[in-house]
Amino acid sequence: MFAFNAASAARRFAGLLACALAAVLTAPWAAAAPQPSPLSLFGTPLKGASRASLRQALTQAGLVPTRVDDAYYCDLYSTNGVPEGSTELQVCYTEDDNTFASARYTFPAFMDTGLVKRVVETVSVKYGRPSALVGNYGLGEVSARWAQPQGMEVRVNRGWPDTTTYLQLLDRNNEGKMKAQMKAAEDARLRQRAQQDTRAF
Repeated sequence: MFAFNAASAARRFAGLLACALAAVLTAPWAAAAPQPSPLSLFGTPLKGASRASLRQALTQAGLVPTRVDDAYYCDLYSTNGVPEGSTELQVCYTEDDNTFASARYTFPAFMDTGLVKRVVETVSVKYGRPSALVGNYGLGEVSARWAQPQGMEVRVNRGWPDTTTYLQLLDRNNEGKMKAQMKAAEDARLRQRAQQDTRAF
């Protein structure tokens, strides 16, 4: 009789526990995980950002323009060491509509194999663990990637033997579009040069 009652009580407890868990998991406040913030640069969301709006934001943030010219795909700024260790920020745009494509911070280094790890750890504070990490911090090329909403991405890269490290913020679609525009423009220049050269023979 005692064994039967204990087993019955255990079954009832298990049933109540399952119901409680189901209620917790379906509660409105537990149903949706928090969404990451849109990728931004000095408070300006990068998805669809115009060249004009980013130029204004970067100037207000205190970056010093070293080449800001619509004749080039990319504007260049001196960062004055923000983020720490960086010297230059390159911000690139699509040619047709001057929309954000990519931004790249340069962290120059000579034989500082620990730099890339420090940059990865700094980025991880904001974006969590990388979606992908390839390479050995102590030797060789290193690449880390953080996938973001809206087709955006954060990357940290180091080549080898140069230990200079790069932190990039990308709109993958617009970066691909910009590269295609660059290639088309270069191909057109080569064709024009070839036509000019044929006049010599």
